[in-house]
Amino acid sequence: MEKALFIEGDVRLFGFLFLPEPDIRKEIGFVVIHPFAEEKKSSHRTLVELSRELYKKGFPVLMFDLRGCGDSEGNFSSARLSDWLLDIDKALSVIKMHTQLLKVGIIGVRMGAYLSLCYASINPCISEYIWIEPVLKPVDYLRKTLRHKLMKELCTEGIITSNRNNLLQDLQHSSIDFDGYEIGSGLYHDFVAEQENGIIEEKLKNITNGLVVSVSMNGKETRIVQEIRTLKPELNYETVQMELFWNKVEDVDNEKLISNICNYLVNNE
Repeated sequence: MEKALFIEGDVRLFGFLFLPEPDIRKEIGFVVIHPFAEEKKSSHRTLVELSRELYKKGFPVLMFDLRGCGDSEGNFSSARLSDWLLDIDKALSVIKMHTQLLKVGIIGVRMGAYLSLCYASINPCISEYIWIEPVLKPVDYLRKTLRHKLMKELCTEGIITSNRNNLLQDLQHSSIDFDGYEIGSGLYHDFVAEQENGIIEEKLKNITNGLVVSVSMNGKETRIVQEIRTLKPELNYETVQMELFWNKVEDVDNEKLISNICNYLVNNE
């Protein structure tokens, strides 16, 4: 069964549930946490195809939109980190309710993986983590993405009218346009506090079981995944050579990524 649903709460979150029949259903289900801003839109097809393939193999999957994103209610510019962690908690409760499973995992892509890491530090109840090219330092990620925004501005308009440092300074007290998404100062301060005060080693302490997938165009493990491997060598690691699907408007060949994740879960159930 595949069906759309709304997750009720202080705001309504849109979700899509892939629920296999009980006779083929595995003992663990997954909640998918999408990446940030424009990367969510570019990643959608790949995440739907991954969810559908897992569903065919018997794994229940819930895709959902964080508040202020996609078809969920809420305002992106006023969302805080604590709001999104609450959304994750609600999504986990929903898949447990629909499946009656005791084991639930998270599939996190890019910033979605970082959000799952933050969630693990307050609620270490997740049985399995699948991280796809995770973000570890959210402020550095924002700075890098703002640089890309300015380069796009140069390519499309022939001139850069903004300044990255000025934009970040504006974020101290107001919202700014982030490639079509209005980021609020509250979320930015949350990310600053997490990066400056949060110790990655401490956050990773609760992660005991999972797969970290490095995605690169040259087929080499990325620096971020190398850093995680150094801190948590007991996790499983794979590298997939493919286009960076979260940065592409057009379709990409995601067959190897999907098959690697499915094979890992089937072989380790």
